Amino acid sequence: MSSYHFVGVGGSGMSSLAQVLAARGVRVSGSDRNYDLGINLPLFDWLSSFGIQLYPQDGSGVTPDLEALVVSTAVEESIPDVARARQLAVPVRKRADVLADLLNTSYGIAVAGTSGKSTVTGMIGHILTQAGWDPTVINGGAMKNFPLDGRPNNMRLGSADVIVAEVDESDGSIVNYCPGLAVITNISKDHKDIPELQTLFGIFASQTKEKVVINADCPNSAALNLSPDHVIPFSLKEVSPFKAHHLHLEPFGSTFECQGQLFHLQVPGLHNIYNALAAIATVSHLGIPPASIQEGLDSFQGISRRFDLIGEVICRGEVWSEGETGSQEEGRGEGRARREGGGRGKSIRRIRVIDDFAHNPDKIAATLKAAALLNSRLIVVFQPHGFGPTRFLKDELVESLAKGTSDQDVIFLPEIFYAGGTTTRDISSLDLARAIAARGRDARYGESKDAILKPLVEETRPGDTVVVMGGRDDTLTLFCRKVVQLLEERYAHCAIL
Repeated sequence: MSSYHFVGVGGSGMSSLAQVLAARGVRVSGSDRNYDLGINLPLFDWLSSFGIQLYPQDGSGVTPDLEALVVSTAVEESIPDVARARQLAVPVRKRADVLADLLNTSYGIAVAGTSGKSTVTGMIGHILTQAGWDPTVINGGAMKNFPLDGRPNNMRLGSADVIVAEVDESDGSIVNYCPGLAVITNISKDHKDIPELQTLFGIFASQTKEKVVINADCPNSAALNLSPDHVIPFSLKEVSPFKAHHLHLEPFGSTFECQGQLFHLQVPGLHNIYNALAAIATVSHLGIPPASIQEGLDSFQGISRRFDLIGEVICRGEVWSEGETGSQEEGRGEGRARREGGGRGKSIRRIRVIDDFAHNPDKIAATLKAAALLNSRLIVVFQPHGFGPTRFLKDELVESLAKGTSDQDVIFLPEIFYAGGTTTRDISSLDLARAIAARGRDARYGESKDAILKPLVEETRPGDTVVVMGGRDDTLTLFCRKVVQLLEERYAHCAIL
């Protein structure tokens, strides 16, 4: 029996691959810093129940009989598991290499791009499943349509020789894939500069056997200059067989038409219409009938931590509000309605708390545009992840947060999430806060998530929307739930503001 040990098995991409291998009869074990620290233990209980044996990250789980030690790009040579594998001459393989083995020996549908990969992977997987294809799906986000024991899961084990997988460009490993069908959602600066990204995506596209589904509205994707015979374009602007018409955006969904079909999405924002077009183009190439595509997309529930409504705090009774009556204005040129005036009277107002994985400039911009549809003041929490990525994207992060908010909103920036290892800590969330404040926004720094909890709750008023954004930190959802709890305690009785 083959055996693999995953270092960082709790990671979103690592855990999905580990589960698929375990379900296929491979002996899988793993370790994780968070497991050692007692963080997000329900996830590790879940992996254990799947037959994955967990060890401390001290080298004890690495044995001479392992076929390979599987690592992600976040794993360093200094970690005891890696040192032990080197000592025992156990091969050390990147997660992407193991995933490529599976994808390249099956009919692989590889979903790539800077943003939207997880959602498009989930959409394609769900449509194919509804159409009876029974694919295996390996994703970087937990898919609500594929729950296991009531919990959204980031993989689906299928019986057919079809694999739909999210593939990543951040470490250059995207060139390892030779899929039957590829998707490139978009290309923007994230981890690497545009010229390097275009080189990587160009190689990936050239190795795709059939067609590359590509965003015709993305200039960096269009600049790949792929052969028209090798491309299936989708668009909101350009002439394309997969173009959306008659768009209607709603706070928690949208409708649009494509190829004569009316689609109702349960996920919000213009970016999700683009994601849906990518999925439509992909499954249409596979011969899925339009009615089946419509049924699949209409019933797609989304990905965890993608504009997830964690809770609503209802504030009933006599409420003094700064925004009960009056005129409406454009908040930042994006179409957000702003209520002016005030009054005292019977009212029901609510505070929404939303959890989102947005961590790069494009994702942040998309999430804030979707939040603008709620027509409320925003209380934004953004936790940058990694000192290197924050340094690399500083100007773009500042731009997206400043442009995506108004001078009535408040932005809280807890310190950069640090996952361990060696790094140069020459940048701080305080640097971002100062730069955003210089753009005329109310940006406030905090030394940690805990440090901003009290001021955040004190700042939040009935009618506001709290949007928590950040990647890699498994505790952000727990933070959102804590915010809901504290707001409920604050407004348990009739609030007078």
